[in-house]
Amino acid sequence: MALNLLSELKNNIGTSLAKHSPTFLGEESDKTETAISGTYATILAALVEKGSTEKGASQIFKTVEKANPEILNNVDQIFTRSPQSINGLVNVGTRDLPTFMGNKQREASNLIAAQSGMKKEASSKLMKLATPFLMSMLGKEVTGKGLDAKGLMNLIQGQKNNLSGALPEGMKNVLQLSSFGWTKEEVKVAEPVKKVVKKKVKKEKVATPEKVVKAKKAAPKVVKQEVTEAASGGLAWLKWLLIPLIIGLLGWLGYKGFADGAASKVAATTTNVVKDAAAVTKTATTGAADAAANAAGAVKNVFGSVNDAALKALDGIKFSAGSAGAQMMSFIKGGANGEGKFRFNNLNFASGSATITGTSGAEVDNLAAILNAYTDVKVSVEGYTDSKGNADSNQTLSQNRADAVKARLISKGIAADRIMTKGFGAANPVATNDTPEGRAENRRIEVVIVK
Repeated sequence: MALNLLSELKNNIGTSLAKHSPTFLGEESDKTETAISGTYATILAALVEKGSTEKGASQIFKTVEKANPEILNNVDQIFTRSPQSINGLVNVGTRDLPTFMGNKQREASNLIAAQSGMKKEASSKLMKLATPFLMSMLGKEVTGKGLDAKGLMNLIQGQKNNLSGALPEGMKNVLQLSSFGWTKEEVKVAEPVKKVVKKKVKKEKVATPEKVVKAKKAAPKVVKQEVTEAASGGLAWLKWLLIPLIIGLLGWLGYKGFADGAASKVAATTTNVVKDAAAVTKTATTGAADAAANAAGAVKNVFGSVNDAALKALDGIKFSAGSAGAQMMSFIKGGANGEGKFRFNNLNFASGSATITGTSGAEVDNLAAILNAYTDVKVSVEGYTDSKGNADSNQTLSQNRADAVKARLISKGIAADRIMTKGFGAANPVATNDTPEGRAENRRIEVVIVK
């Protein structure tokens, strides 16, 4: 008869897990019993999915080889030992789960908690605790039957029929289990049409040099026309008066000279006004450019040497709102006024480990881009945890996570001597540790500019 792993795990492990769960999970036995089937079905389904490739099968085989088969000998006694024994098994599960579940573990355990009525923390711990027992059972099969990686995967793949009905509703979507019929749905979202608003610019009328020249030419013509009209109107009776005519003619010539001079002065004055306006505009433009240059220089002076190419590259980076990079850029553009402390808001780690998960490492990469631009800036990377668990373990975990951020920064070209790290464990909480939301805020990484 083919081995039914789910049934074996429920009968040999599940009973003891449920019986002792009030002690080591702080959860009611009936709720734990309800959750066990879904938990093991979820872990096994993740193994089936991971093992569908040769590389994934090899990784699972290596994990199984490290399992301790002795824990299967007397399961009930394990749960009556000291809390350290249980914590040791939880740590093993924390280490192994990301191998085949990636960063989906929390979402999966939360779904199980919602359907079983368990607390989220208890469901997460149950999943971690259940994992080493499963690995040990698989290890026993590998040793007893002399299986290699391919043989192990044949064994695991053979469990699909047993798992389909036991998987919690919605788990196929959470873990994206294509081996169990999940398919990716492509949803096309129409991009919003941006309305372009044209601003009306009021144009000021400025006298052009051409108009000034025309005014200059027109002035003597007007004067000449007026004088001519005046003179022509009286020639009929002045023709007999030669002397007064000569005097009038000389007066006209004198007046014409005066008019030409006046027009020249008007044109010269207008030209000077235009020149002065151009000079003022040039001075204002130069002043604005100098002010911008001085502002850029001020930033450079605050942060020391600057890599101009890397600084220009920052223009092409879109920093997520609230991210450490966005906070640091605001700090820089604001003249470096303030504390110079920035918290990563989109950086995630595998539960209980220092492994940066998914695409969240992009926030560290953006910080590296800033440090590449401002080459004299040094930072301190500081890790924190919530208050749950052992204080020494929390301090070690916070230090390891800070070191993981440093390692990623170094991989992006930042010199190691520009980065200090420190783990503070559960010290300096920024929220209450009495709620899941508060604990999530306290589990954080901060970056501080070292002045």
